[in-house]
Amino acid sequence: MKKVWSQLTHSSCSNGREILVGGKSNTWKVPESRDETLNQWSERTRFKIGDSLLWKYNAENDSVLQVRQKDYERCDRSEPIRGYKDGHTNIELKRSGPFYFISGEEGHCERGEKLRVVVLSPNHKRSVVDAPAPLAIFFVSETERPLSLFLILHLQWFNPAIVDDVDNVLRYFLVPRRQFLNPNPFSRFGFYPSLQGSSIEFRLQLNSTVVLSKERRSLPLVVRSDRPQNEDLPKQYTRREKKPFPVPIVDLRRAARERVKNNKDKPKRPLPPPKNGMVVKSLVPLAYKVYNARIRLINNLHRLMKVVRVNACGWCNEIHVGPYGHPFKSCKGPNASQRKGLHEWTNSVIEDVIVPLEAYHLYDRLGKRIRHDERFSIPRVPAVVELCIQGGVEILEFPTKRRRKPIIRIGKSEFVDADETELPDPEPQPPPVPLLTELPVSEITPPSSEEETVSLAEETLQAWEEMRAGAKKLMRMYRVRVCGYCPEVHVGPTGHKAQNCGAFKHQQRNGQHGWQSAVLDDLIPPRYVWHVPDVNGPPMQRELRSFYGQAPAVVEICAQAGAVVPEHYRATMRLEVGIPSSVKEAEMVV
Repeated sequence: MKKVWSQLTHSSCSNGREILVGGKSNTWKVPESRDETLNQWSERTRFKIGDSLLWKYNAENDSVLQVRQKDYERCDRSEPIRGYKDGHTNIELKRSGPFYFISGEEGHCERGEKLRVVVLSPNHKRSVVDAPAPLAIFFVSETERPLSLFLILHLQWFNPAIVDDVDNVLRYFLVPRRQFLNPNPFSRFGFYPSLQGSSIEFRLQLNSTVVLSKERRSLPLVVRSDRPQNEDLPKQYTRREKKPFPVPIVDLRRAARERVKNNKDKPKRPLPPPKNGMVVKSLVPLAYKVYNARIRLINNLHRLMKVVRVNACGWCNEIHVGPYGHPFKSCKGPNASQRKGLHEWTNSVIEDVIVPLEAYHLYDRLGKRIRHDERFSIPRVPAVVELCIQGGVEILEFPTKRRRKPIIRIGKSEFVDADETELPDPEPQPPPVPLLTELPVSEITPPSSEEETVSLAEETLQAWEEMRAGAKKLMRMYRVRVCGYCPEVHVGPTGHKAQNCGAFKHQQRNGQHGWQSAVLDDLIPPRYVWHVPDVNGPPMQRELRSFYGQAPAVVEICAQAGAVVPEHYRATMRLEVGIPSSVKEAEMVV
């Protein structure tokens, strides 16, 4: 075995760019947590001489100060180099090295509103000895097995590597004056973004001129990674399959036995809200936030879908975001065999993107379960709206019983309401925030410019994330049930008794649902679609289907409109996995 250590060289050159601080508007503010600072964004971004930083913020309550390093570390605002308070600050990076910026408002810098930017020199080229990014190369020879080349790159965020120099490094250390590695496969497969901030793993079949025996052999290249470039979607269950329990039934029974054992011979503790019939007051603002995020999401999607085309199949429920439909033979609608599985694309509506999942509205969430003969007399509302109503949102069309005293338990499943006659009449309280309403069709207009489209896409994506994150927190306190056989959802401690399950072999259960705990994707289905790598590029090829990623329809619409894709969607969208230019090239991928 031979072991060679070398270093990656570094080179960079590009034209000046205008870089929006944080990647989106309104990021110049006090971060919500120490894990979401602007310095984390700057560590993932490369800055060069000639680039300019653009701040977009509210000039009435914030400003930008360029300071020295010692003032940056101390959050000292007394002697800034420059100060800006115009709400639209543009600063050109005219030299290499670090730049330091803090907020001009009192107390903001101490809470994390500051930014450190490191600009690389255009003529900076590290020597092989001085470069801090180690590169280890191992040759392993085994009996009757091909040789393997293991290439491990450990790259720091402050020293991004350019793969174009790997050719020279390997030639210098391994095969002087002979070409060992052709860097073209790297550029074709698009691994540049992946080589920053972590160790990366991919495999390429390379032609080597290294002769360690009498015969010439091909060496596969392996680079290990601690961040996945490719992640599979959650499994989609068919009508014949039952969804698994979020927590295995064995663990549920074991936990129940433990609770009975621990509570034996102990006085019963009072039930906390919402089990005692009261509303969790600390979650009421969150419920309003989720409700308004849903309305904002729907209104923005109506506008975005006028500039970003969404295609829907006329035979099945599949949709595709792009100027034209995808070529994959995945249609399972009527007469699909006659069309050989091909889709027939047509225009879509908002209900194709956001699945209209409804649930029964409960006047009293602790009341009796809905009977089968009551299924048509009780109104149904969107499941997310029902969750918000139970969380404290007041909607006149859907009245809800609000207790002011906890219930009194008289049995395992029986209770009585406490006497509230001595309490004064409740006074109507204004909502924490005004409730938004959906725009009528006559008021829906497309964005007027590209900048407005990008801003609208970012706002839509933010509303999508707020709705899902807030609903997930509400579900921890307000129980949501889902049928294990069909998509039916019920917001309440127990499922209803309506026998309207239409899943496979529902006749054996007399149409009754199999209720179990719901997860977030049961309440808000993400509706995955294929991700189009380049909207203006060549069309997607049927033979390269395994290389394309997928994303929720809302995320794909916003991405094609210009929004920055959140980090947790990048793996399933396969943004860092290059697409081969031909089928022949795809067959070379290991």
